[in-house]
Amino acid sequence: MPDYEAWMKLFSIPRPNGSAAERRTERAITRRLAALGIPYEIHTFRSYPYIWQCIGLWLIVTRTALVMAVWLGWGWAALLIALFSLPGGIADVAFHFPLISWPGNQPARNILLHFSPPRPEQEIILSAHYDTKTEWLDHRQRMFFVKNLPLGILLSVLLGILGAMQATLPDNQPSLNEVIAWSSYLLGIPLLFLAWGLGLHFILGALRKPSQGAVDDGAACAILLGLAEHYHHNPSALQRTRLTVALFSGEEINMQGSRAYVQSRNWPLPTAALNLEVMAQNGAYVIWERDGTVFKLRPNSPAVIEAVSSAVRQVTGETPLLVGPVTSDGGSFSSAGIPAATLGTYDLNLRDRGFHCASDHLGRVVMSRLPEAVRIAIRFVEMLDTREFAFPEPTSR
Repeated sequence: MPDYEAWMKLFSIPRPNGSAAERRTERAITRRLAALGIPYEIHTFRSYPYIWQCIGLWLIVTRTALVMAVWLGWGWAALLIALFSLPGGIADVAFHFPLISWPGNQPARNILLHFSPPRPEQEIILSAHYDTKTEWLDHRQRMFFVKNLPLGILLSVLLGILGAMQATLPDNQPSLNEVIAWSSYLLGIPLLFLAWGLGLHFILGALRKPSQGAVDDGAACAILLGLAEHYHHNPSALQRTRLTVALFSGEEINMQGSRAYVQSRNWPLPTAALNLEVMAQNGAYVIWERDGTVFKLRPNSPAVIEAVSSAVRQVTGETPLLVGPVTSDGGSFSSAGIPAATLGTYDLNLRDRGFHCASDHLGRVVMSRLPEAVRIAIRFVEMLDTREFAFPEPTSR
């Protein structure tokens, strides 16, 4: 029987990306795996752990400079500042290019465990992440600023255009100049509010009491390590399937670890993925129907959703809720055309809130649900391994 209490003790400390605590956690996981005799593999990738702090500072500095340039009548300089400011953040999050997030980049490590029959015909990946994050605002408060990102981009463009108009209008049209001046105030004030609000959220998280990461995503890691112990002791349980258990770093910094892993692989076998997030809470099981970032959401695989829903029903007698969207490592697989879904739980009181802050602590984890979730994962793998469920077809990218 896996020692879930020992695993959860390990996964109940803050483990922010790039920190010594994250590195200690990774070493503790691998030492314990070695003590259990479970082979593992390390996948190293280039991490940009301060992406959100860099974006927060960029938003504040560039948008403040833009607004002041228009208010002070700098003319064409305002348009140049607007054009200069827009790629920063968008390139890093939407296109995964570290345009402004490169400071402090360093190696990071994913932990991979493999279980396989001699001639596998397909592959199933079960994943979770072991890094943590602490933010200034909760999810709902942050969502106000995230939803208004398109408005912020539009305001930046319009202010740049107003700056260009200042440079081209003749001085003998004071009424039009006054309209432009008032328009710059009407556009500049909300842009400053959005830029400083989201920017301070990204920067000031370190000042809050940190999240332990027991729920997000320590419990899921403990479940997958319990699953690994099961297949380590029952190697003949897999008939057709190569099973990969992946513990990713970098999920809280725009899914850098899972994306690097997916990009590093070739995929000779049909593959499906199930990602675990915020598991072992006291409420219902949930499956997110869409996954991705604010710039791109993709539907999760209906076939994977159907299989994991069936596994939950067979183990618990309850049907999981279909909810969404979510931003998780599952999106890294979907974006590569690999059928994927993400399974999680709700808290009866907080539902989908209370993460990335001090309320994510060990007391929220229902220990009896850890072995229950292992049984769900085993049943999910069994159904696809024995072809009780048809193996999911690749999805469109």
